[in-house]
Amino acid sequence: MNTAFLNAKNDFLAAAKRTYESGIQTGTGGNLSVRIPGENLMIVKPSGFSYGQCTEDNLCITDFDGNVVMGGKPTRESTLHGNLYKRYPQIGGIVHTHSPYAILNSLNFSQVDLVTMHSELKLKYPIPVVDVATQAVTEEELPKVFEVIDKNPGLLALILKGHGIVTMDKTAVKAGQTAELIEETSMINWEQLKNFNTRSHERSDETYKTLYISDLISIHAPTR
Repeated sequence: MNTAFLNAKNDFLAAAKRTYESGIQTGTGGNLSVRIPGENLMIVKPSGFSYGQCTEDNLCITDFDGNVVMGGKPTRESTLHGNLYKRYPQIGGIVHTHSPYAILNSLNFSQVDLVTMHSELKLKYPIPVVDVATQAVTEEELPKVFEVIDKNPGLLALILKGHGIVTMDKTAVKAGQTAELIEETSMINWEQLKNFNTRSHERSDETYKTLYISDLISIHAPTR
């Protein structure tokens, strides 16, 4: 058992544990994968298992086309994960969660704005929403995902409309931390916009967003 596999396995199990304990994914939903360096292989979350149930005993390994090398049935999102690893060699881990506030934002807006100082510091770009027609991203819909990543090479995440967050980083643990931050930012964004809606119900949602961002800019602007 080589070092590359051991490191990938440890990253996978640590990310699964952290994501489960954070509460941003409940039940058996969501997906997680880790690239095995030096191989065209990935460790993926087995289908039907929660993040909290992931152990060494039920690890699933596939190639980037989703063909099983070891273990049981892989996640249905293997197509998305495998193709992301093929196209972007810098990606080492991917986390996908059905986080409620991110989904709420995706159903109403084309992106999640970075409305906090912390999200601006860590995420750099607003998180784009990608509208796909199927529950699991198909080969036919992959270009929609590639387009938003290629447009902003430093982008760490996207949100599948009505579905959930997809985060990518050098490790799955880092990708999971990004997913947590996006859900936190989505919650703040949604609750603040809802507050604007309550106070100014005759104005459009886009107006609320414009007003809110203007307020943030004035709040964060240095005093002279």
